Amino acid sequence: MNQKLWIQIPNDIKWKNEKPLLKSEFIKLKKNKPRVLYGYDHYILLAKSHDQPPCKYLKLDFETKFEIIRTQVQKKDEEDDSLGQIIGMILMRDFGQAEHPTYKLQGNEKIIIQWREFFQSRINQWQFHSLFRVFKKIGKGNFASVYLAERIEDGVQMAIKAFSKQAAYAEENGKQAIVNELSIMRKLNHPHLMRMYEIYETSNSLYVGLELLQGGSLYDLIKEKAILSTKQIQQIMVGILQGLCQMHQKEIMHRDLKLENILFKQSKKMDSVVVADFGLATHVNEPVYLYCRCGTPGYVAPEVINMKDMKGHYSSVCDIYSLGLVFYLLLTGKPPFPGKSYATVVKQNREANVDFSIKQLQNAPNSAIDLLRKMLEKDPQKRITANQCLLHPFLQEMNQIMLDDNQNDFIEEGEENDLCSRMNALNEESVKFDALRKNQLINSPQSSPGVLATKQLKQQKNIDSQNSLQMNSPLFTGKTDSVDSIPNIGLPQAKQQNSFQASPQIKPSRFKQNIPQQMQQQDNPLLKYTNKKE
Repeated sequence: MNQKLWIQIPNDIKWKNEKPLLKSEFIKLKKNKPRVLYGYDHYILLAKSHDQPPCKYLKLDFETKFEIIRTQVQKKDEEDDSLGQIIGMILMRDFGQAEHPTYKLQGNEKIIIQWREFFQSRINQWQFHSLFRVFKKIGKGNFASVYLAERIEDGVQMAIKAFSKQAAYAEENGKQAIVNELSIMRKLNHPHLMRMYEIYETSNSLYVGLELLQGGSLYDLIKEKAILSTKQIQQIMVGILQGLCQMHQKEIMHRDLKLENILFKQSKKMDSVVVADFGLATHVNEPVYLYCRCGTPGYVAPEVINMKDMKGHYSSVCDIYSLGLVFYLLLTGKPPFPGKSYATVVKQNREANVDFSIKQLQNAPNSAIDLLRKMLEKDPQKRITANQCLLHPFLQEMNQIMLDDNQNDFIEEGEENDLCSRMNALNEESVKFDALRKNQLINSPQSSPGVLATKQLKQQKNIDSQNSLQMNSPLFTGKTDSVDSIPNIGLPQAKQQNSFQASPQIKPSRFKQNIPQQMQQQDNPLLKYTNKKE
């Protein structure tokens, strides 16, 4: 049965009590009649004229799409990818039918651009290939590939993550998980949270435009035995916490904070830190979490990993515990749960017994130890919040500095910097601690801190069903080698190949081997573009 795009305004929609976010007049194509659109946060209304009240309703959800109409351009040659002038837009709704019901409107270019900006944070834009220059593939997963691309219209470069809809939706809770992650990312807008520009869609694929992050990950730094000063650790912690503050204010929790998901916009700029990968993120007050007991063993809060009631709830301070475990590794150079097998790490993580007596913490600033203990408090009711962390004596001054200037430069070793001198003078403990840590790391014969455990866990993908952590999010299992961050653009090829190890919990897609080769090529349509420009 064919379904219509527009429906009568539902009785529970109280549009008369709300002010529209956008209101514009268009011409309905073919019939050449005026129409007025009213844009609200979760829906749009249609009226036949300004003199008549709205009479039709269209919900803004994952099934509703829009497409920009442009004038045709006479191409000079095959390489000519210039775009025509914007003259209108198409609204459509995907009911899973062969043809989508559509509604075509003509309007002023400035007005259409306003509506495009309104739609981009709410619904997907139909079509992709004519709108981007795709330079090369820079990451590959089970059914997702990442490409370096440039938006033709304005030259903005993005990391485009392309998904096969058939393969992704076929995963357990596949479509629901993708919709959840993308809707959460649409609600986030902070310099320390990975930005999602917009989402494009075709019949076969989803294309997610992500911020291009070129500074690598915290995992890279730890793996390379980078020696981070106390001030650099403060910059990393403050940046992450500032991003978490926005998430937690919106009642969203990340639930998978770990070294691989902490990235940098620029190399050697610790204050450019960004939290990425929202595949397990959820709203705190969801009636039932899509994934309840989830995360990566070694980084999970005790209330999450020990959850028995799969309909139970916990709060966003679970992220603070995970970040506390990262903080511990940054201060000590050692993982807080150093088990040599997957089962051992899970057991240690469940018990949540952190050793604060190790020698690497003996000379740490007292304020750092105090903050660490408060972040790793077992009882979530007693645990410190993200905002309280930023007001803690160990981070308070750096928080104010980074709030005042988000572009605060990374302090190079040996650089004469008034800020660095002033902060060191205020905390002589940090200077002594940094010197001791530097000496320990330089003279340490063992492998990079935190990496050994990851190598040992890598091959152990599953634990028994009773203890397993749920991680079936398609965006998680479809994660690419570059972990959404595209951290290695511009680096030598040899460097790219070894920059990341897959997270030990990534399960091989059970659909990858069953998809015919011909279909795999169809689901990866960008391959024909990758040789256009290197």
